[in-house]
Order: sequence, then structure tokens, then C-alpha cells
Amino acid sequence: MIAIIKIIGTIGVTVLYFILSIKVHRLWSRPITIPIFLSSSALILTLLTLNIPYKTYAEGTEIITYLLGPATVALAYPLYQYRKLILRHWQPILSGIATGSGVSMLLTLLLATLMDIPAEFIRSFLVKTITTPVAVDIGRLIHAKIEVIPAVVIVTGILGAMFMPSINKLLKITHPIAKGLPFGVISHGIGTAQALKEGELEGAVSGAAMALTAVIMSFIIPIVFLFV
Repeated sequence: MIAIIKIIGTIGVTVLYFILSIKVHRLWSRPITIPIFLSSSALILTLLTLNIPYKTYAEGTEIITYLLGPATVALAYPLYQYRKLILRHWQPILSGIATGSGVSMLLTLLLATLMDIPAEFIRSFLVKTITTPVAVDIGRLIHAKIEVIPAVVIVTGILGAMFMPSINKLLKITHPIAKGLPFGVISHGIGTAQALKEGELEGAVSGAAMALTAVIMSFIIPIVFLFV
């Protein structure tokens, strides 16, 4: 009975915070009010205030974590719908993925080195633009700080989802493929969910970029660290 109450309570609070965050975002649409950021911040504050261990919260929300798998697979539907259009533009998509991932890794390496961050943490930061399950596996291969990777990946995804729409507007980027690509390259699943709000094609491109980034980086990063 206690276990059931714990599950209902943690899931209920999570859903409640997300619903309230959606309402806030509709009333005041700003990057800082996107639901994933507001609800995550509210949950963190609640856990800290009530002194609830993260492990307790994670155990109560296991079903939500489990549903992330099917939700990610569901992103393949818009990708299937626009597969022909995406294949026609495979060259700029691949070049965008290579450029975006490469620049992200290079800047991360330079900044982390200048700040004298320990090597194992730097390795964790280098996989921040890859979806969490793949990033963790790569982290093990390159001897990164595994427990740091999920947090870094999630923060990167949230920041990308928050500011990418504003960046696209600032740079006057209007083409759906150009708009959707950076969401998937930089912000993986969280960014793809945001890209779907921009449009189905943007979401499809983002989903393709997320998958291809994970595949390409899973080969490149371990090979690079063979020579480091």
C-alpha cells in the first residue's frame, strides 16, 4: 500500500507540475517558461525543500521512465512521413550534423581545458549533445564520469529547447530543415519534442538528426580517444 501511495504521489506531482507549467507558458510565452524547464525546476525545489532523496523519486516514477522508450520510438512516425524529402536533402543534413557536433565538442574541450576541469569530467561534457542511453555507453568506453553524463545531457537538451527558437528567429532561419536540424543535433530528445511544436517536418528532421548524431558520434568519439 505504501509503495502504491508513493508511486501515485510522485507521478501525480510530476504531472501536476507539468500541466501547470504548460498553463504558465501559454500565458507568458518566453524561453524561460517552457514546460520542461519550469516543471523540472519545481520538482528539484520540492525534493530539496522536503529533503526527499532522488532515489525515492526515481523509484516512484519508474513507469514514466519506462515510457520514454516508446515515446522516443514514436518520433519515428514523422520521420517516416517525410523520409523522401529528408533523403533529398541528405547532404546538408549530414554536413550540419558534422559541423554542429564538431564545433560543440571543440568549444567544450577548449573551455573545459581553460577552466582546468579534470579530464574525466571533460569526457562527460563531450557527449552532452548525444541522447542519454548512447552517451552513457560512450562514456564507459572513454572512461568518463558516468554519473555526470545524464545531468549534463538533460541540461543541454533543456537549454537548446529553450533558446533554439529564439536563435532561429534572430538569424531569420525559416526553412523547415534548417530550423529542425539544430534541435536534434544539440538537444536530442528534448529538442526534438520542441521541434515538433514548430512543425511536423521540423520534428522529423530533428529526429533524424538526433539518431544520426548518436550513431556518428558513437564511432568518432571512441576513435578520437584512442589517440588522446
